[in-house]
Amino acid sequence: MAQQVFKITDATQVKMISIGDGVSVIKSMTIANIHSGDATVSLFLANSTDNYYIFKDLVLPTGQTLKMESDEVSFDNRTYNLFIKLAGSTPVDVIIN
Repeated sequence: MAQQVFKITDATQVKMISIGDGVSVIKSMTIANIHSGDATVSLFLANSTDNYYIFKDLVLPTGQTLKMESDEVSFDNRTYNLFIKLAGSTPVDVIIN
């Protein structure tokens, strides 16, 4: 999988990986709070019927970065999309390797 980068800036959920994108393995994923206030972040898998949260409403303090390894964020891309959603407008940067 080629590296993907996202700047998430508001409370609109963002589909980062779509069903069928051919993503077999995510090596790592970082979410960095790039603002002067705390960011509240949800990361979840979704299909046509349900959402499955990797984490929900995680508070990421100012200037902090969350790093997840492959065993924490890999999933079956034939079945699920990967979404991120902020609770407000505190921006974060996401890097998926």
